[in-house]
Parts: sequence; C-alpha cells; structure tokens
Amino acid sequence: MNLNNDVWEKFFVSDVFDIYNGCFITKEEIDNNPGEFPAIQSGEDNNGCIGKISKEYCVLNHYTYSEEPCLTVARTGSAGFVAYQPFGCVVGDSAKILVIKDAEARNPYIYLFLRTILAANQYKYTYGRKVTEDKYLAEIIKLPATQDHGPDWEFMEKYIRSLHHKRIKTSNTSKTRIPLNCYEWKEFLLHRLLTAEMGNGIDAVATTSGCPKYNYVSRDSKGNGVVGYVDEIDGETPFPAGAMTLSLGGSFLGSCFIQRKPFYTAQNVAVLQEKNPLSDHVKLFIATLIRNECKIKYQAFGRELNAHYKKDFTIKLPVLHDEHGIVFDASHEFSDDGYIPDWEWMDNYMKSFPYSDRI
Repeated sequence: MNLNNDVWEKFFVSDVFDIYNGCFITKEEIDNNPGEFPAIQSGEDNNGCIGKISKEYCVLNHYTYSEEPCLTVARTGSAGFVAYQPFGCVVGDSAKILVIKDAEARNPYIYLFLRTILAANQYKYTYGRKVTEDKYLAEIIKLPATQDHGPDWEFMEKYIRSLHHKRIKTSNTSKTRIPLNCYEWKEFLLHRLLTAEMGNGIDAVATTSGCPKYNYVSRDSKGNGVVGYVDEIDGETPFPAGAMTLSLGGSFLGSCFIQRKPFYTAQNVAVLQEKNPLSDHVKLFIATLIRNECKIKYQAFGRELNAHYKKDFTIKLPVLHDEHGIVFDASHEFSDDGYIPDWEWMDNYMKSFPYSDRI
C-alpha cells in the first residue's frame, strides 16, 4: 500500500484521543510491590518502562492506569516521546496515557500507526517546553480520512499489516569485504574536502506543521537527525537532498548524516556539501570518520565543533596511487601537500560490506 498524505485531513489530537494524567510513583513503591503491570515514566529506553508493579496496588491507590493497550507520552525529560504499551500500564507523574476515543479502533495496528504520527511532533517539546494536557490535545495531526471526514481506521490497520517484516537479504558476505589498511592514509582538512557552512539555525518553536514540506534536522543521533516535518518558512532557503548534516555540540556532538530530502536545520547544526560529485557510499565513509574523530578529540559542552569544523578539523583518508606510487595534485585542491583522496577506493570499500547493496 502507498501513503499519499497530501490528501489526508487535519485532526486535533483531542478528536482522536482521550488523555489521562499520571500520578507520582516512586521506584521504592515498584520494588516493594512487584507485579506484571508496566510502570511508565518519561524515559525513551524500554518504552519508558522503569519496572513492573502490582496491578492491585495501583487500583488500591487510585493511580492512573489502563488495562487495555494504549499509548503513553512523556511529559518531561524526553518530552513528547510516544510509546505503544501492548499490555496496558500505569503512568507516573512524568507521563500521560492516550486512549483512542473510538473503542472499535483500539487495536495494535491502529495504535502503531498513530504512534508514528504523534512521534513526528516530539521535536516541539524539550525540558523547557513540557507536554501539558491542553497543549497536547490542541496539536494538529494529519490522518487518512473517510468520505465522512472521520479517521480512516480501516486504511491505517491495513497499511500497518502490509508493511514488510521479513529479514533483509544481501548478496555480500564477509568474504567480499575489502581489507582495511589505514597506516598510509593522509590527513585532510574537512573544509578542503567539502563546503562547510552553518545551517539555518531555526528554533523548533518557530516552525509549524500544518502543510509540511521540508524535513527539520536537529542535534540528534536517531533518524538521520530528522526530528520533524515542517511547513515552508518565508525567507529561509532549504538545503538540498544529498547534503550532509553535522551536529556541532550537545550530547550528540559529531552526529553526521546524509539527508535524503530537502531540509532546514535547528541551532548548532552545520551542513556539508560536496564540491565534486560523491557517491552516497563515499559520504557514508566520511561521516563515519567524522563521528569517530569527534569521539576522540572533541567534547560536548567543552571542546565543541563550532570553532573547528571550518578551520582545523581533520580526518585521515586513503590517497590516490598509481603504478609509480602516490599521485600528487599540482593544484593542491585538497591538501597543501598535493594528496588526492582515493574516492573510488572508498566507494568500493563501502560497497563490499554486507547489506551495502541495499543502500
């Protein structure tokens, strides 16, 4: 099945869900009253589950819980993070329960579809902008709709059921991998290899998503750094598909990704664009080296990349050889020493990995 969200209709979250606020639950309570009922707080690990507690204890203390499958949304911490809870749950004060209003639509497939839609709005929330009931219910989401302009539950269920779930195959094996010998690699300045510039620097609160057109890339290590899908912004030029983004600071310093679609960026995100055409495999090779270099030489909230990525940030690369040895470039385009990156070798190396033929 194909998705065509251009014809989807807008709904308030309050049109689709009832929301229930959590109550204060301590880790000590969970430890002292063990059971099989998931206790959910604001974290992203393990679907936000911090332990399992006695359902009877939760009922006795009038805690907020759902015995049916539901969604939960983090109020603080990883604010806006949405998880599907297949066995029901109890929520603490840093999370909320979302239950589909239409009882006939409460099945795992529809919940998973809606979870993905809601998760696209997580970028709007931070430690400083927590999830409140009124604010969250007033959010607008786009969903497939019926001719009567209600949510098309049947389409959502069929779409999730249609998704591929079999293991991806590859024709490459470990035997096809090209040996790696980095002892003769040479050092290159990043800004000599790629055009490096600061991104748009748009705050999430300045974006809207009523008629989304462009990806919104922030300092994140998941999903290629894409944390939202936003409307076109007057006066801001999106960067093209194929450009690379680089997180300059914060917890995900050095996260570097190829962007598959045109995009805007949040604060403290740089954009790297090729000076000469490079394959995606070569870009992935470079992105990996950038991340590795950042782990060694740079530090979040200390020695961040802002003052270095266009100045003295370096990576080592294989250089071009012929039958006589190293090939030098008289124009010194990439290096003062005249070294030329061996783009073809990088491309072939990345293509030799298992599953690289699926890129």
